[in-house]
Amino acid sequence: MRWFRSFGYNLKQGCKGIFRNSIMSTASVLVLLSCMIIVGTFYLVIVNIEENFNRVDNLNVIEVRIPATYSDAQIEEIGGALKEIYAELPILEGEPVFVSKEEHLRRFKELYKDQEWSTFFDETLNPLRPSYELTFSGTAEITEAAKIITRIESIKLSDGNFAVQTTDISSNIKLYENVTGIKQTLLAVGLWLMGILLIISLFVIMNTIKLGVFARRNEVMFMRYCGATKAFIRTPFLVEGVIIGLFSAALSLGVEFLLYRYVLSGVVASVTTAISGGGIQLSPYANHLPVLAVLFCAVGLFAGLISGSISLKKYLKV
Repeated sequence: MRWFRSFGYNLKQGCKGIFRNSIMSTASVLVLLSCMIIVGTFYLVIVNIEENFNRVDNLNVIEVRIPATYSDAQIEEIGGALKEIYAELPILEGEPVFVSKEEHLRRFKELYKDQEWSTFFDETLNPLRPSYELTFSGTAEITEAAKIITRIESIKLSDGNFAVQTTDISSNIKLYENVTGIKQTLLAVGLWLMGILLIISLFVIMNTIKLGVFARRNEVMFMRYCGATKAFIRTPFLVEGVIIGLFSAALSLGVEFLLYRYVLSGVVASVTTAISGGGIQLSPYANHLPVLAVLFCAVGLFAGLISGSISLKKYLKV
């Protein structure tokens, strides 16, 4: 029961410290809230960009169309050369996938099955060409992905002619580059803002605890004279910082939910309707709640413990 009484005492003293310096405590919560909201919003935006572009077919697939005049032997020769490229470039996943003209026709008719004109095409009237599909890693750098195109263009047949023309290579590398650039920019901006606001949060919480230390300086000195341990003196102030951090985390989860549901979803809906008539979807907030909860609590605990420790070390001299 001793530890229980000690816990109750520390919790009580931590809460007293918060209410004793209510203005500074409120400022601490607001700054931490701003920090967490910015970090959480950037995280949600980046994750939703990733999820939506993962729905885009063939975003990280390069299609090599085979000219209609090529023989089966030449097609196999190109396939062998593409396997060599797979061995050279580790960013390529799996192996080259051959797609016959019949398979292309099936995909075409499935895609446009609601269009009456799609029924005009059949096995006897098939203008599509066979191709090879190469898939590269979704985390590949743009320069690495561009190397694949360069290597494909350098393939030569046994007769010495280049096997594939640039116009025969279809890819979404430009779109992939734009998406990757947006994600990297958002991540960099989010981390910078998080760092700046986190530093501000540390200073504000430190000042809050300093005021508590000053207000209780006589009590602290009395405890020292009575033989109180350093840990016993430190703990209430650390608890104060932890309470501020965890309360800010809980408040941030609620505010983030409101922003996500009523602000971010509305912006996305209006933008996508104006540009493309829809298509971009936001995943449910509940899917991201565990990650956000861990992230916010980690930020809150870090800010509370670090600021509390620094304040005590400098001003209590314990």
